[in-house]
Amino acid sequence: MKIEQLDEPIDSSVDTNRSNNSDDDQERRLITVRVDAKRALVGAGARILFYPTLLYNVFRNKIQAEFRWWDQIDQFLLLGAVPFPKDVPRLKQLGVGGVITLNEPYETLVSTSLYHAHEIDHLVIPTRDYLFAPTFADINRAVDFIHENSCSGRTTYVHCKAGRGRSTTIVLCYLVEYKNMSPIAAFEYVRSRRPRILLAPSQWKSKNIRSSGYCLV
Repeated sequence: MKIEQLDEPIDSSVDTNRSNNSDDDQERRLITVRVDAKRALVGAGARILFYPTLLYNVFRNKIQAEFRWWDQIDQFLLLGAVPFPKDVPRLKQLGVGGVITLNEPYETLVSTSLYHAHEIDHLVIPTRDYLFAPTFADINRAVDFIHENSCSGRTTYVHCKAGRGRSTTIVLCYLVEYKNMSPIAAFEYVRSRRPRILLAPSQWKSKNIRSSGYCLV
């Protein structure tokens, strides 16, 4: 008896799928490399510009009455620039019971221990300056932090370096979530209180996705 070994038919779709998966993985790796490179480049630039831009803001605050360091957005909500240690007692006098810091460590001028010494809770969400927004999970933490303080009659001070982009993203998401504002209405309202706010594309995206409920956890 003659036994013949038959080759199994080759499924061409398997090779095609493997090829497609390989291409997808390569594209993802390439995107990751580009994002990491962009983050590193922006981070280096932000470090170089931090003190010059901080001094510029301090100078404008001294000579222009309308260039305020912080502005009241809601009854229990302040939005502004990075505070100095000397500002902490003043914030306490204003009823601030919580501070949200969106700065990276090199931008932070007040320690958590100093806030705690004045019985102020401190939520730190390090976020890179200029082109980046907090993660959706961090946005949720911050928004709930503001809401909890508000329910207790305590004001929250939300700040980044200049009180324009990163901190504004959090404030807008809070207004959308708990004040039932549309993203555009929230932006126009905050801009009426603090005219120099400015959002990067990623920060606009965070605000709009938040309003759609996609980042709720």
